Amino acid sequence: MSTLYRKYRPQLFSDIHDQEHIVRTITNEIAGNKIAHAYLFTGPRGVGKTTIARLLAKAINCKNRQNEEFEPCDQCSSCQEIALGKNIDVIEIDAASHTGVDNVRENIIENAQFKPTVSPYKIFIIDEVHMLSGNAFNALLKTIEEPPAHVIFILATTELHKLPATVVSRCQRFVFKKITREAMLKKLERICKNEKVKVQKSVLEKIINKSEGGMRDAESLLGQILTLNLKEIKEEDVEAILPSTDFHSVVSFVDFLATADAQDALEHINTLANTGSNLEQFALDIIEILRASLIAQTGYNIENIINAPTETLKKINDLSKHLLSKQIIAMIDSLLIRKREIKQMPIPQLPLELFVIQFCSQTYESNDNDKKIQERKITESETSPSPRINTIKTEEIKTKNFTESIKTAISNLAHKHHPKSTIEEIKLKWEEVVSNLSKKIPSLTFILKSCVLQSVDENGLNIVFQFSIHKDKVDENKTKKVLEDELEKIIGERIKINCSVQTAAEPIQNDTDLNNLAAEFGGEII
Repeated sequence: MSTLYRKYRPQLFSDIHDQEHIVRTITNEIAGNKIAHAYLFTGPRGVGKTTIARLLAKAINCKNRQNEEFEPCDQCSSCQEIALGKNIDVIEIDAASHTGVDNVRENIIENAQFKPTVSPYKIFIIDEVHMLSGNAFNALLKTIEEPPAHVIFILATTELHKLPATVVSRCQRFVFKKITREAMLKKLERICKNEKVKVQKSVLEKIINKSEGGMRDAESLLGQILTLNLKEIKEEDVEAILPSTDFHSVVSFVDFLATADAQDALEHINTLANTGSNLEQFALDIIEILRASLIAQTGYNIENIINAPTETLKKINDLSKHLLSKQIIAMIDSLLIRKREIKQMPIPQLPLELFVIQFCSQTYESNDNDKKIQERKITESETSPSPRINTIKTEEIKTKNFTESIKTAISNLAHKHHPKSTIEEIKLKWEEVVSNLSKKIPSLTFILKSCVLQSVDENGLNIVFQFSIHKDKVDENKTKKVLEDELEKIIGERIKINCSVQTAAEPIQNDTDLNNLAAEFGGEII
């Protein structure tokens, strides 16, 4: 299968969607024969800058285009050659690999002096133009300012701020925007139809979320998914390609924080941890939702800053009304720190758990103070003999209830996943677990046969390895998840795996399995 974004690259202006403000201006210039000598296309990656540059080149040099028309015929030799990148009068240059002044002089300045070979115009499309060196820009400046009549420059960049003002001022500038969800979904559905593959809409939504408004990224992800060679593709089929964390999960978590529901928030985190979700990515997603909530409080349309489903956008707007801006700012500041701690902690979810308890206790105090003021106003307006005592008692009761709620949440987490299986039961099933895993990850066979199942406690199954290299291999998140999944299939419950290395004071026990394994290799345990 060819690369989708190349196969489905628009070949006519009418195929372009979501950049109408740019298409309208450029097509009017073409139809009116008022072509500028230099264009500057700026905007995010994968939104159509190079595509429209090629369409502009095709239309200008099309042999069959009539006066007052703007669409290239897409049939003549010139159109076909430009579409394939083989037209000798349309020179595409990647500035990232041609940054020096010598390259600019040789490939652009000197080349521009010669008239086009077969076309009306010689067109230079310079991609990632911000990568040119300062000297290269200086050398190019004079040619851009006063180019020969037969030369047109089209500069494209994702980082406008890196371009010299002298270059920017000499170009007709167009700012590209991110592609909307509706336009992306429509095109992805059309591609799936043409490829004769049925893809679940929720999968396409995930692709759109991951692409962040870049059509090329979306088409590349869809191309990866279509390589599964399935006639119908569902969410469970693409877990390895698309992250499992989604906006719905993140918004639900933030909702728990907004209502100071520490118990459900902690449960949410541990569910993600037990299913092998990427907690660092989850923390980043929380920050993105919080940022959108903060901006929503100003009345700004958050559709312009976050590419999320309509239902999610509505929920974010609702959340922004229940959280104070200072609370959101504090949460973002704390999360930026906690996120960096996730990789360093022996318990990856611990930084997020600390964040939940810290924020929920602060939220409770803030809400309690607000209610205290309201209660005081009410009691003062009535003829109550001791309003201050009543208020203090109310505060004490609520604080006590909240503290008990936190204790209950932590207690539930500590005991909820306590294994029912004994170490003896697991040992009886271990050979079957290893046998099944050997078909998926053969390199684990020796490691898992030579380890010792030490004990089962509230933390999970404790496994001891003789060598740290073996422990590190099993301790990898992906490997551990596969092992925990297989163990769950065999014994019927989810048990967390805890790995450690034997110490000199506590050597690994000389069990039967290890003796047998050593015998197979002609050795013995000493």
